[in-house]
Amino acid sequence: MSVSDKIANSSNAFGNTNNGRLAFTQMVRNLMPLNPDQITTLRNMFNKTQQAVTQYPGVPPKPTSSSILVNMSPGAAPPVIRLRAGYVTSLVFLDSTGQPWPVVGYDLGNPKAFSIMPTTPNGKGDTLMLQALERYQQGNLAVMLKGENTPVMLTLMPGQRAVDYRVDLRIPGLGPNATVTMSGLPQTESPVLMDFLDGVAPSGAKLLTIHGAPAQGWIYAGHLFLRTRVTVLSPGWISSMSSPDGTNVYELTKTPIILASERGQMIQLSIKGL
Repeated sequence: MSVSDKIANSSNAFGNTNNGRLAFTQMVRNLMPLNPDQITTLRNMFNKTQQAVTQYPGVPPKPTSSSILVNMSPGAAPPVIRLRAGYVTSLVFLDSTGQPWPVVGYDLGNPKAFSIMPTTPNGKGDTLMLQALERYQQGNLAVMLKGENTPVMLTLMPGQRAVDYRVDLRIPGLGPNATVTMSGLPQTESPVLMDFLDGVAPSGAKLLTIHGAPAQGWIYAGHLFLRTRVTVLSPGWISSMSSPDGTNVYELTKTPIILASERGQMIQLSIKGL
């Protein structure tokens, strides 16, 4: 029995006249046309519909963060940035020393399909925030760096299975914020160092045990590769690479002891497993 029927059958709900009871019953039905079970069913249907609208069709994209060595030579293929509608990608521009390289301008090849904005109000920071507005519309991006005559060209590819959440674009050469190398040989761009900096050891690398500071170490191609946030002082390293978050990778000759600096204090790292 519905609520309105129960009220209508009550002896004292609407007075003693049939017209009064009929009018009140009709008002209740107009104000509450659905019974509690129907309301519950309707809410469940609404929730399922909202979930179906927000769910992306197919397999959810895989989030990735990577570093890319940009080849500025004529004829070189531009790096590909993987995007997805509804996901933001940060592009960080660095020089060969790992220091930020300010962006002074940019231009989109398909401005209706992408949204882009700098991270600083004056538009001269080293990071751009990029987002695809369409699911499959492709395009490209030209970025002008401070003091660099050649623009950095990037290919924008939405609708990929993997999405680049953050991409560190390392440009060959010294930017306006470059730091002077105090130790080691002249710095060159190395894909091997880039892999270690990303925490991905090349095939054949042997993992070592490091004591004395948070660090990772490997033996690869006869050399010691150290990934850490401390600054290596001795022995002199062969090559190095840094990331914006302060992580460093050093290529050194095999040695069981490394002297380093951490927050201004001298520390000693011991290497096990050489």
